[in-house]
Amino acid sequence: MNTTARLLLFWMMFAGTHLGLSSLAVRRPLIKMMGLRGFKSAYTLVALATFIPLMVVYFRGKHAGAVLFTPEPGLRLVAEVLMLAAIVILAQGLATPSPIGSQAEMQPSPYRGPRGIQRVTRHPMNLAFGTFGVAHCLVNPTAGDWIFFGGFTLFALVSAWHQDARMRSEAREGVGAYMKETSYWPFAAILGRRQRIAYEEFRPAALVVAIAVYTALRYLHPRLFGGDW
Repeated sequence: MNTTARLLLFWMMFAGTHLGLSSLAVRRPLIKMMGLRGFKSAYTLVALATFIPLMVVYFRGKHAGAVLFTPEPGLRLVAEVLMLAAIVILAQGLATPSPIGSQAEMQPSPYRGPRGIQRVTRHPMNLAFGTFGVAHCLVNPTAGDWIFFGGFTLFALVSAWHQDARMRSEAREGVGAYMKETSYWPFAAILGRRQRIAYEEFRPAALVVAIAVYTALRYLHPRLFGGDW
């Protein structure tokens, strides 16, 4: 089996187990049997058991497969802007946990509504990883690159949709209100006047950390991963 086929295989394994285990038909019986913490621990272990081999396959056979296009010089600047955006979004998402997310499920508290980056999209982590995938597809032209990095974007879209479908089926406090107040697509709720960009709710410390991480990666990328960025 060549590298591109193995990349597809491990992406399918990761996505299949990730989405399958989080579906209500599987999730509810496992939580009943293992408890919520036990289920989340097992869920994490399965994710790592499929994602780590995916990473290993890619880095052992980088740039495998046919060359699909020749990157234009200007695409590198676009990719760098997208990567900065991805890191900023990721940092803001981590600094502002979702009121209906995993942490809220573990430690239930009164529903407080969306804040900060959640007003832009209810799936900031997915947006960050999807943007990461697009940025790297722009400057990595082989089939193997597109399977690996494109997988992040495709999985971000599908897993966000899957999470929405599961949330709508659950009767947890605040889920219905949160779904109405926020949007799947970035800025859709703001354009629909259901939300506003509340700059005061964004975390300045997270922005500083994001810029520092971006700068460090920009410098270390050739040594750690090869290429210019």
